[in-house]
Amino acid sequence: MPPLQNYRDAINRLYSSLKSKKRRIADELLSAPLEVVGLSVAEFAARCECEQTTVVRFAQQLGYSGFAELKIAVARQSEAIWQEFDLPAASEDTSEGNRVTEALLKLYFESLRATLHGLDPAALDTVLGRIYAAGRVMICGAGTSALAAEDLQVKLARQGVPTIFYRDFELWNTFVGYLGEKDVLICFSNSGETAGILSVVGAARKRKVFIVAIVSFPNSTLARLADVAIHTENRGELPIRLGAMTSRVAQSVLVDYLAIRYSMQDKDKTWNYLEQSYAGQADLDH
Repeated sequence: MPPLQNYRDAINRLYSSLKSKKRRIADELLSAPLEVVGLSVAEFAARCECEQTTVVRFAQQLGYSGFAELKIAVARQSEAIWQEFDLPAASEDTSEGNRVTEALLKLYFESLRATLHGLDPAALDTVLGRIYAAGRVMICGAGTSALAAEDLQVKLARQGVPTIFYRDFELWNTFVGYLGEKDVLICFSNSGETAGILSVVGAARKRKVFIVAIVSFPNSTLARLADVAIHTENRGELPIRLGAMTSRVAQSVLVDYLAIRYSMQDKDKTWNYLEQSYAGQADLDH
């Protein structure tokens, strides 16, 4: 892909000729570029109090194919990927590696603290109770969220919970048909807008399955469709990035929280299953 033109230069060339709505769009791009990168075209249009088509046409007027390409240009020229890490050194002795280390520690600590302190005890008790009584627990996650989903599946399966997990979203719609009113569907999604996740949730709702959403955006579609939505803090991660970081770590710590809390409901049962697991491993070792 050839380098994208400088969006600020393009705006400045046109600014004096812009009418009120497009001038509002230009002002938002110039004053809060990193916030714009995190918005969909619908969200950005609502923020600018204009139609989505106006946003798209403005992007094209600047020389981009559409809003998505404009956001890439904004992210690249703002160096959004490194916004949290490329910080001024505290002293001449502070290396780049140490600055990244300190930035990560701060981000992760704040993310984990906000996630764990923000948990609703009553909602978590409900979720754990439904898992304990469920005939089946199906767990889904796409992309990086699949890592947390698979981790929860393993931790619950080791405690005797009958779980279903697949990375292939086509299989989600197959196996959701096995679930009923006494079963649980747990969905991991940072955005809460992943198409495959929403599809399986729609099918589960028709079957009156109890749905748990683990999501970073409490106003997302997934959160609204779920019986219980558990919020994970993503510290404002942008969609244009090296990969999920704080959102992934927050999901992982929530998996550990659920696994520990579940194990404490019946410690004898938990020990029985863990002993079987370790005994099987011992047999393999010999």
